[in-house]
Amino acid sequence: MSSPTADLNWRQVHHVDSTIVDLHAHPALKISLFDKVFTAPFHAHGAFNPFSFESSFPNLQQGSVDVLLSVIYAPERQIVTQEAPVLKTLRYLRPGLWRKVFEGSYFDVANHMLDDLERAAAAAADPATGRPQVQVVRSRAELDALLAQGNNRPIAMIHCLEGAHSLNRGPTTTTEQLLASLEHFHRRGVAYITLAHFFENEVVHPCFPWPEDIQKLNFFRSERDVTAGLKPAGRDVIERMIELGMLIDLSHCTPPARAHIYDIVGQRAPLLMTHVGAYSLNPDPYNPQDWELRKIADSGGMVGVIFMPYWLTPHAGKRGLNAIVQTLRHFVDVAGIEHVGIGTDFDGFIDPPDDLPDAAHLERLTQRLLIEHFTPQQIAQIWGGNALRVLRQGWGR
Repeated sequence: MSSPTADLNWRQVHHVDSTIVDLHAHPALKISLFDKVFTAPFHAHGAFNPFSFESSFPNLQQGSVDVLLSVIYAPERQIVTQEAPVLKTLRYLRPGLWRKVFEGSYFDVANHMLDDLERAAAAAADPATGRPQVQVVRSRAELDALLAQGNNRPIAMIHCLEGAHSLNRGPTTTTEQLLASLEHFHRRGVAYITLAHFFENEVVHPCFPWPEDIQKLNFFRSERDVTAGLKPAGRDVIERMIELGMLIDLSHCTPPARAHIYDIVGQRAPLLMTHVGAYSLNPDPYNPQDWELRKIADSGGMVGVIFMPYWLTPHAGKRGLNAIVQTLRHFVDVAGIEHVGIGTDFDGFIDPPDDLPDAAHLERLTQRLLIEHFTPQQIAQIWGGNALRVLRQGWGR
């Protein structure tokens, strides 16, 4: 067997030849919920920490991230009413946060979080020169213009939503109101919507979302009906998303809902599963089966590997780089190298692997891919080439 290209400068591959795109991360959660300062450094220490900040600006910068698809998640009220009632104490411990997150409509909460994120991005200017270091881009034209600036350009931040409940403007939201909300977020520059999240919404049903290690003291245990699928309003929302050029992320959708959406969309728009594992390696309904990977590839879309060992392997430990690489390899073997990417889910209250704990350490994956005989071209595709193709093909067309 030939040895890996020992003389290959992997830093050259990582920093110059690749455009690093993270398909799914949540800096807005830590900024809006915990008042985290986007520009403050944070260093991971291995143990799960809900107050960590894996996708802080210094970590993104150190990890050479070029494009971050920043996902807004308006916390669903069932978390406090159904899954962990003890969190109701936030009403008294942090009344301002409670009013901000749990007393407005999901539509309003999502918009406030978008505002918070945009202010944080604007505040990340270079203190010496005043030049922006992070720039929110609201169209593929703006994205291409920023990427054309060459070295030392700002990080591109693209808005996305997780959970179609964010389209909900009140307790009796109609399909027409859902579509109006959709068009509003399209105007704000939202590139994709993850249709499902933790709980049933007006569009679709979700898979069971909770890792076993948080199902303690009778918290986070309510079941989900994984045979339920797309709701009647779901087809209207999907059709309008295709018309507008908003990408559809099937992560968290039940298998029947995903199957229905494959049939509805076909090859009319690229489909995404932005932060998942492989069912063949870890048979959980959350993860796509091989036939689904081929459907996503046929649509021109792509699948992103989540950086949480729990979803990647049935025997998850503290280290997860091996499982990430194995999952990437499986996706490449089944869907093809053109349809694979990275969706870390950093700051989505996940437990990242100790050997890849935050965005500052992304180079470790590049090292492993080289040792696993991935070529520089393949690495560039995985890190961002495929994601840029999907954005150019399906966003705002």
